[in-house]
Amino acid sequence: MSRWRHLTVAIGLIPALIIYIGLVMQIADMVTNIHLVLDFAFYFVAGLAWIPAAE
Repeated sequence: MSRWRHLTVAIGLIPALIIYIGLVMQIADMVTNIHLVLDFAFYFVAGLAWIPAAE
């Protein structure tokens, strides 16, 4: 049973990451180039936000 669960997660993770990357790119167009600190904070949060979903 555990092998099927791992396979399902592995197959589902790729489309989920593609959707996540697309959303982050859309949000980044609106948020970036306003202020340097805001850019850093956005990329920091966006770069770490996908990790809990991948576990």
